[in-house]
Amino acid sequence: MYSKPNDYVKDAILTASPTQRLLMFLDRLEIDMKRAEIGFDEANVQSRNDALIHAQEIILHLRDSLRPDIWDGAIQLASVYGFIYSELVYANIRADRKRFDVAYKLILQIIMAWRGAANQIQGEGASIGVA
Repeated sequence: MYSKPNDYVKDAILTASPTQRLLMFLDRLEIDMKRAEIGFDEANVQSRNDALIHAQEIILHLRDSLRPDIWDGAIQLASVYGFIYSELVYANIRADRKRFDVAYKLILQIIMAWRGAANQIQGEGASIGVA
């Protein structure tokens, strides 16, 4: 049925609900941040760079998928995502572990909050403010 493993992943993403897609992005963001952390720990510039660039892309996607028309907190969260994005860019360009750690702590808090919200609405058919 699937010619390549990536076809299965693409199909899973395309057929997922907005909540499921959000959770997929959060899972991948967490993986990227762990890989970047290992890259910092091992002084592996390429590994750190690759992981941080992908994490930045996810942060931008998360920001752009917010729906201020259905959730009052979307504008404020977009600002937080913007701050995180800036911290990740700076951490990557300057190999600044402190800025990375600040961003990572915020990301972990956001991941926990979104997962909690998703668990609350699971099965209710409600929207969590993302496209």
